[in-house]
Amino acid sequence: MLNTLQRELTPRFRVDLLNLTRQNEYRAGVFSSTNVSRTLSDIWSVFRTAGRFDVVHLHSSFVPAVTLVRAGLLLLAARLRGAATILHVHGGSLPEWADSRWKRWLIRVALMTATEVISVSDGITRAMGSDRTRTIYNGVDTNTFAPDPSRQAAVPVIVFAGILTHRKGVVDLIEASHALIARGVKHRLVIVGGRPDEGAEEEASVRSAATGGEELVGSVPHDRMAEYFKGADIFCLPSWFEAMPLSILEALASGLPVVATRVGQIPLIVDDSVGRLVEPKDPEALAATLEELITDHQLRGQLAKNARAAALTHYSLTRTMSEIVDVIDRAAGQPRTAL
Repeated sequence: MLNTLQRELTPRFRVDLLNLTRQNEYRAGVFSSTNVSRTLSDIWSVFRTAGRFDVVHLHSSFVPAVTLVRAGLLLLAARLRGAATILHVHGGSLPEWADSRWKRWLIRVALMTATEVISVSDGITRAMGSDRTRTIYNGVDTNTFAPDPSRQAAVPVIVFAGILTHRKGVVDLIEASHALIARGVKHRLVIVGGRPDEGAEEEASVRSAATGGEELVGSVPHDRMAEYFKGADIFCLPSWFEAMPLSILEALASGLPVVATRVGQIPLIVDDSVGRLVEPKDPEALAATLEELITDHQLRGQLAKNARAAALTHYSLTRTMSEIVDVIDRAAGQPRTAL
């Protein structure tokens, strides 16, 4: 999405990417001396860079509290140099997290130096509690993510895409797969994903549950994800919480029926015309729902057609980019004044 946004903006803006992500560091969201040092370094990087730009567009999960404070400080650093700021919030757990007065107060304080605020779901927008927050749903490249018309498979393939952590429901999916195997429902389960923010111990815990022949692919570059969707028949994301997962939109665009949990923005994306919803943390219900799609080829085919049509109609990347560019235009039009 960042590459596409850069192409949209380049004719009118000079665009630069300041990458604050460290490779192979997975303890984000934890108060530690390492993360404090890292945040101070990032604040300096933003402060130094913002002086050469009119707008700083910051992406953040915004939770837990240490991540929220970090985002607020990065926004402040940019505003101190006179740049307008856009905060783009992706954290699906924010609505559940913002359950007390002090947390909502902390959100308000962090937003004080944001010129514009974007969220990816209505739930996040409500949790932000700011009339400056605009909901812009994620979009997907429907040319890259598209069905494979020649696909034929003797055994249906279920694909999961996400980091290897319990909160993504991947262990629930593994348990559901084991139950299906035990009752003779043939399928393949392909799990695509790498280490989570919680670190190696959490990843190892998930991997230890995969004892029934699941295919653990590991981390895959995003530009290769389309091939895994093309090689599947069902997409499953049984997360415990989410905002508006891009992986579901990519699966819909790829013509895959979606089995997911009734959390976050997912019920607005997935209905009975394109897939099925279950409650989180319920492997038995997940197994029963997957069995329906695995065993009913005709139903699976109809859901696949509907999924592709829904992606083309509602979730094209072109629409998303147009709305984001509108926000950037508005921020860029603000007078350049340092705090």
